[in-house]
Amino acid sequence: MTKTHTPKTRPTLEEAQAMVGGWVVMAINTPDIQVLVDEDGLSKELEFNAQASQLCGQELFGNAIVLKGAAMWIDDEEE
Repeated sequence: MTKTHTPKTRPTLEEAQAMVGGWVVMAINTPDIQVLVDEDGLSKELEFNAQASQLCGQELFGNAIVLKGAAMWIDDEEE
């Protein structure tokens, strides 16, 4: 069963990788929301993630992380 995590604080790269179970890729990046998923979710034949897919408007597989507000990742240039 896939999980869609919504942490209250910004996860580190290592924490994000642990949550999705692999290398992290940002599926969507808007001013209001970011969704992170396993970049190899499809090739690993992970389960379809309906919630993350609906948020991003594309088919996503495996666990996802939805970041909002203070939990969002920012560019080093923005800090």
